[in-house]
Amino acid sequence: MASPLRVVACATLLLASVVACAVSSVRGPNTHRASTELPATQEIRYDAPSTAITPVVSSHPGLLRVRRVPASVEARVPRPVPAPPLLELPGLPQVILNIVLNYPDRHLRVTQHIRLVNATDDPWDEIVFSVPPARTPGVFMLDPIAGATMEGTMLTLTMTTPVLPGEPVSITLAYEINIPDVSPTDGHPEGNLGAGERVIQMGDWHPTLVPYLPGLGWQRWSYHAIGDPVIYPIADYDVRLYADPSIVIAAPGVATRQGLLRRYELQQARSFALLASPDYRLLEADAGGIPLRAYVLPGYAGAGQHAVDVASRAILQFSDLFGPYPTDGLVIAQNAYSGSMEYSGLISLSRQAFEVYRGSPQALLTRLTVHEVAHQWWYGAVGSDQVHEPWLDEALARYSELLYYERYAPDLVDWWWAAHFAAVDGAIDGSIYDFDTSYDYIRQVYGQGARFIHDVRRWLGDEQFFAFLRAYRDAGEGRLMGTDDFVTILQAHSERDPAPLIGRYFSAGGLPIE
Repeated sequence: MASPLRVVACATLLLASVVACAVSSVRGPNTHRASTELPATQEIRYDAPSTAITPVVSSHPGLLRVRRVPASVEARVPRPVPAPPLLELPGLPQVILNIVLNYPDRHLRVTQHIRLVNATDDPWDEIVFSVPPARTPGVFMLDPIAGATMEGTMLTLTMTTPVLPGEPVSITLAYEINIPDVSPTDGHPEGNLGAGERVIQMGDWHPTLVPYLPGLGWQRWSYHAIGDPVIYPIADYDVRLYADPSIVIAAPGVATRQGLLRRYELQQARSFALLASPDYRLLEADAGGIPLRAYVLPGYAGAGQHAVDVASRAILQFSDLFGPYPTDGLVIAQNAYSGSMEYSGLISLSRQAFEVYRGSPQALLTRLTVHEVAHQWWYGAVGSDQVHEPWLDEALARYSELLYYERYAPDLVDWWWAAHFAAVDGAIDGSIYDFDTSYDYIRQVYGQGARFIHDVRRWLGDEQFFAFLRAYRDAGEGRLMGTDDFVTILQAHSERDPAPLIGRYFSAGGLPIE
């Protein structure tokens, strides 16, 4: 039976392409491409809300100008208008990002295509996206699109008719981003998207689908500037970035380049992040067949090599302990602020950590590199609700630091415990809304969370503990796991009742144990 393809498009002209602003439902063959019985071509006039843009290199170093054409244009376009050139459906949601980056202007112009199938048993009368940059006025500017409403950082698209179970839907969003300033002392999450003196960092910058809860609907939450106020299901990304050739791009995925165009293909990713600088220098290495690319600023080659060496060792160790490394490679980038962040296939490492590095294994750069590499498993491969259950990935990533020191610097294990866990107590299962400061959040969720993981290890013994971690990774591959999943898998690895252990670390006496 032919599958219907719902097309939700926002008018834009990008890179000489013309897309009509429409909400329509058409019937198509099993290839899932839109089809119609209209004539082969049709004269159409578009009164586009945004101007056409074509990237042109300017005489000013680093600047990619845009050539603008009138908003009202006439175009002779083929009918039917083809769907975006995405992978075959059904499967994961597929995202194409067409980006024009004007580095000196700190400005992005983006057309984003999202294509997915309603794989639930519920009809969808709306589709919801999380848009973190919308929290700040004047940063995220969405072109007009029918049925769109923005509340906080939640973008809701109301369907003209419900998307039925099994139906595919294609959505096009066009928007601009004015990248805000970020200072060396800023931290995350507010500084994840920002432009520093020598680096632009783009984390948590583009709209992403929120999780859908069967029978309940799309999951919404309020932005709170603590921890990671995002929840990312996985998708496949095809990114086409236009930037001046003098700008070095640090981005994950399989990369190709042709003139102004850099293309990145990243599968099973939580989001797509990148950093850019005209000053980056590239370091490369290999960790058991996993390619590493590190982008560092001049004067920090020694610190950059240290980060590469630590990341290589961590990848080899964690692949042995947790299961295979989850992506095709790892990109490491020196950023513009004091924070560090994990993204799929990329870790953004603190500018401050590079500046204070003096060659010690106790260096901040060592700990941050190990922590963010561990997130490639505990966030990248195994997702979780970072808003309401942040302990799940942060406790495991923090505890992975200890595992690294146990293997590569065992004489520093006591130092590691003393440095991280002074006066830590209480429950670990708070949401980001339970904390007013990042200090208290990190102390409780990371620190006390790692203590819980250590007690799980002592309770199970090493053999069962690492079997449990591998089983948790296998069960959570590509999913969003919850505390109940963690406890269920924990129960399967011991004949003893874990309720007393759970009760010591979780509010209200812990979870019900069957």
